[in-house]
Amino acid sequence: MKGGRSVALVALMLAIAPVLAQSDPGGTAARLAERLDRLERDREMGVLATAEIGRARDAVRELAINPARREDARAVQAGLAEDLVTVAELTARAIADERRVQELERRRNEMLLELTRRDAEAAQLEAERLRIQSLARAEEAERARRMAEEAMALTEQSAEAAEAERRRAEQSRRVAEARARETELARREAELAVAAAESLRIQREVGNADTGAGRFTLGEGTFAPGRAELSADAGAQLDEAAAFLAAAPGRRARIEGHTDSRGSANLNQALSQQRAEAVRDALVARGVEAARLVAVGRGSDRPIATNDTPEGRARNRRVEIVLE
Repeated sequence: MKGGRSVALVALMLAIAPVLAQSDPGGTAARLAERLDRLERDREMGVLATAEIGRARDAVRELAINPARREDARAVQAGLAEDLVTVAELTARAIADERRVQELERRRNEMLLELTRRDAEAAQLEAERLRIQSLARAEEAERARRMAEEAMALTEQSAEAAEAERRRAEQSRRVAEARARETELARREAELAVAAAESLRIQREVGNADTGAGRFTLGEGTFAPGRAELSADAGAQLDEAAAFLAAAPGRRARIEGHTDSRGSANLNQALSQQRAEAVRDALVARGVEAARLVAVGRGSDRPIATNDTPEGRARNRRVEIVLE
């Protein structure tokens, strides 16, 4: 179809060449027709801006077939045709550029998703390493305890030897206790690492049910825009949140991060998860038991206000603590 129009236009230009030589001495119609042909032959842009190309071709055809008799009118007619051809070229180029930008954005989001997946795998591997390290330290502590018992048994041979052995046993016991405390610390670190690595699984398991009343909201001032680090002004709100949880001892709580609708879904999900984890860690630092808390990123899927105004978006950028 596109090739047929080009052939027809060439035939038309050949047929009216004598007329153009007199009415269009500068060859404007032929030059513009060549620009349109070159645009339509372009594999990428030839199928874009078809409406603009059609209007430009009509103007060029009118210039070629019915040129104005007056010189000033011919100049206006030729200028209009050239403007329409330029508009068609720029429109096709703009559409092509926009499609390239969309493709780059799609690839960028795919890369971000892949980075998130790799971070989760790395966290899982780190958690497994800490678990194995914890088991090794526990086994070492058990060996130390047995060595202490054997040392104490040897002290029964003589009073002098017994005192010396008692002291060695006491030293071994202290070493064992220190290693046991170190093992417990490693176990807690492993639990935190596992919780971070299983963020997506936790979100699926936690679900949406609220089985009891109780909700505390930390507003936008808790974080800087687009950041997951707690702001310097967040301390008072975090103290109130810790008191809120202390008033309900034993009850588990979901820490839910939310964002507004700006940005891609992948970026909002990652940011909401990071903010929820930051609040969880801050509450743990204030004495709240880590076992009671689970951090869940909700992204931008649960707005409480419109995202069409700055005020509404500010309300949607929040972290909620929900008692279960």
